[in-house]
Amino acid sequence: MRKGKVFTIFVILALMTAMMIAPAWADVRVAQAPAIEYMVPPAAWPGTLVAIQGADFGVVQIPLVSGVTFNGADAGTATLWTDTYILVTVPEGATSGPVVVTSLGGSSNGYEFTVLEDPTAVSCYFAEGTTRSGFEEWLTLYNPWGEDLVATVTYLMDTAANRIRYYNVPAHTRVSVYVNSEIGSDRDVSITVTSTGQLIAERPMYFRYKKAWAGGHCTTPVLEPSTTWYFAEGTTRPGFEEWLCLANPGEEDATVDVTYIFGDGDAVTLSYNVPAYSRYTVDVNATVGIGADVALKLESSKPIVAERSMYFAYNWIWPGGHTTIGVNVPNTTWYFAEGTTRPGFEEWLCLANPGEEDAAVLVTCDLADGGTVTEGIEVPARRRRTIDVNAIVGAGADVALKLESSKPIVAERSMYFAYNWIWPGGHTTIGAASPQAEWYFAEGTTRSGFEEWLCLYNPGDLEARVSVNYAFQDGGTQMQDLVLMPGQRFSISMNQVVGPDKDVSVHVESDQGIVAERPMYFDYHGVWPGGHVTIGCTSFN
Repeated sequence: MRKGKVFTIFVILALMTAMMIAPAWADVRVAQAPAIEYMVPPAAWPGTLVAIQGADFGVVQIPLVSGVTFNGADAGTATLWTDTYILVTVPEGATSGPVVVTSLGGSSNGYEFTVLEDPTAVSCYFAEGTTRSGFEEWLTLYNPWGEDLVATVTYLMDTAANRIRYYNVPAHTRVSVYVNSEIGSDRDVSITVTSTGQLIAERPMYFRYKKAWAGGHCTTPVLEPSTTWYFAEGTTRPGFEEWLCLANPGEEDATVDVTYIFGDGDAVTLSYNVPAYSRYTVDVNATVGIGADVALKLESSKPIVAERSMYFAYNWIWPGGHTTIGVNVPNTTWYFAEGTTRPGFEEWLCLANPGEEDAAVLVTCDLADGGTVTEGIEVPARRRRTIDVNAIVGAGADVALKLESSKPIVAERSMYFAYNWIWPGGHTTIGAASPQAEWYFAEGTTRSGFEEWLCLYNPGDLEARVSVNYAFQDGGTQMQDLVLMPGQRFSISMNQVVGPDKDVSVHVESDQGIVAERPMYFDYHGVWPGGHVTIGCTSFN
């Protein structure tokens, strides 16, 4: 009887306690159901990173409780999860239909999303980029085709949440995006561009580096991340600051081994961790010290994107900066369409041999006046060499280069200048591994303070019939036809051909394989003089 009374009292006390704490317990249980307001982009392919904006997602993704499904297909762990914003990858096997976010509060509304099943899209990537004080960054997009395209651009930040934007690019039109206004100031950023068709992109930047060295540089994109990258040029001599920019657009962190190859045969390998969907920067001067000429070899556990940027006061009189993407593999042939030793220009050829055998390199210099000069160069195994082109061809020559090597090597061509003796700077580019029948350039302008050139080179034995198609920001087009003789190097003044105040993209077509580059010289805003160059885009992944 006493045990029964004790049990009854215990039950009554338990019920009273439950009633007293029930409201608080209920508040915890009754969380708000999540709500999706919109998604960017509204259509994408499996493997694409998309953004979900809304409310009440929960401050973190809770395993086995919160998640995202695409028409029932689980997207797994999100790249970023906050109460109002989710970055998540469209899962393989997803189909078009409602996207649903699930959290402690239940399931969200279904947001209709289109999964593109047979992508003709092209993705391309830029590792370098910044909107820090003294930098202005642009993204130029060129659609050379007959149908309108939509570009999805993911801005990969180093210290902030990534952002996604999308842009309409009408047929036969060029579009310019001011990156500073898209992501704000003081951001180091890499860029991934994915479009609904084959889109051409470039990334120009203009700057006053550390409030001292004015200039600009530009590059074509990487078309596919890779586990290996090579750079032939690089120096930390006084007056030069070198940076290695790495972007990881994938879902897994990457371990990157960077081998620094010096002119004396020494080499040092260091490892870096590049987180998924992130950008990472290496200060080469701080790494290898001052006074080193250095080539780079990168080996990564996951596919990444790599660029090498340099800022300088060349001979302490020509300030500027240049950048280039790397190459995936060494090659036995390299071609350069641009090059000059006119007064106010100094041209250099940088060669790196990452292999185990010495390389014998034959350099053929085809001059614009029809002459040819050849030079034999030895590049020892695991070393880099720098060649003074002015010393080979003499002063006052416009020159294209063809390199033939007994062993695979890496080649870049750097130039430093005072253009027309008023605009100092420098630019560099990788070589073309082979001549091509088509070349594309997204960037280009003949606005006040800009002088643009198109350099064409026919290294073959047959004459080449070439058509140059110019596309403008307003949708207008213009064509030019010409013939390149065997071994001919030819320059087109874009300012004269298309006229002033035009933003212009270019598509070059030829019935023979040729090489094309586009140098530009400028006084940006009337305060930042310089020049940059790019080799054209030739193929799509």
